[in-house]
Parts: sequence; C-alpha cells; structure tokens
Amino acid sequence: MGRKPDLAVRERILKGAEHVLHLKGFGAASMDEIAAACGMTKANLFHHYGSKAELALAVLDFKIAEFHTRRVEPLCAEAAPEQAVTVMFEQAAKFFSGNGCKAGCFVGNIALEMSDKDEAFRERVGRFFAVWAAGMAACLERAKASGYFSPALDSKAAAEALVALYEGAIMLSKCQRDAKIFKRVGPVARSLLEQHKVVDRRNTKMGPKTPCGC
Repeated sequence: MGRKPDLAVRERILKGAEHVLHLKGFGAASMDEIAAACGMTKANLFHHYGSKAELALAVLDFKIAEFHTRRVEPLCAEAAPEQAVTVMFEQAAKFFSGNGCKAGCFVGNIALEMSDKDEAFRERVGRFFAVWAAGMAACLERAKASGYFSPALDSKAAAEALVALYEGAIMLSKCQRDAKIFKRVGPVARSLLEQHKVVDRRNTKMGPKTPCGC
C-alpha cells in the first residue's frame, strides 16, 4: 500500500485516474497513462498508490462521496423531489449528448468489467449504488413524513427504481448513441414519485442544479 497523499494531490490523482479509467476501462488502462494524466511520474504515482487496483478502489470511494453532493443533496434540497428527478435526466441528456454518448457511466462500466472478477470491486461498486439509493430513499421518507407524498410511497423501492432507470438509460444511450433516451425515460422516472404526491407546494425555490455525468 502506498503513502496517502495530501488532499490537493489526492484529488488531482483521483480525477486523473478516473478520466483514464473511464475512457479505457480498468484492464486496458496503464499506470503510465494514469500518471501522465495526473501530471506526475509513474514512480511518484506508485509512491501514493501501490497498485492500479488500489488506485481504482480509491477512485470509487471518491465517487461515493462526490455523488452524495451531486445526486442526493439536490433531491433533498428541492421542495418538489419529482422536479429534481426531471432535472437529473435533463442534465444527463445534455451531458451525454456532449460526448456522443460514448463514455457511459464510470461506475457502471467498472461494475460490468470487474464485479465478477474481483470481490473488492464488486463490494465497492455495490456500496456506491447502495449509498446512492439509501440517500435518495431517506430524502423521500422525509418528504413523505412532511405530508408531501402519500404513505403508500415505498421510498426504498422508488429510490432503487430511480437508480435503475438512470443507469439503464445511460447504458441504452451508450449502446444506441442516442441521448434522447433520457428525455423519454425521465418522465417515467418522475411519474414514480408524482403519482404519490398529495400536496402542491407553490412558489418554491428549486435546489441547486449540479453537473451531470456518472
């Protein structure tokens, strides 16, 4: 295991590594390429992370924390959670159309490539999706407790369905090179929540609109 870098260096390494791993996949990416993307020598990179697997797992941990800010907090901040879902899919359509729908979801790609090969990767990817879904479920529970949604809403199932629809839309857009999929799936995702809405909060301020991607 390498020496843990300071926060600024760590973020630079993790973002550089994510970029290379996202474009090439874990197996095809080399530490030379990752080091170049981070602006350092391979020896320096190994000083901080002892192996490519250790580095990739650190990137996944970084993504878990980042996604809470990008995906969970906007849902909680939004007075109308179903509107936050609409924004999420609209942002995805814009983001993935910008790269030709070629990259797909970083975590989803790692899941497909590594989950059956390495238990540590399967556990980390599973944690990523579990934390994401649990965070959204907690937000929906709070909205339900406030009377915004009816008691019939299954917050856990709804959150897992939203994750599945979002990730599935990314997969389809990548295979079909069609970002319009997000515009078709988004209303379906919204309807999962909207059908349980019991009040209409007017003149509410929307929560933050954050960059999309995965």
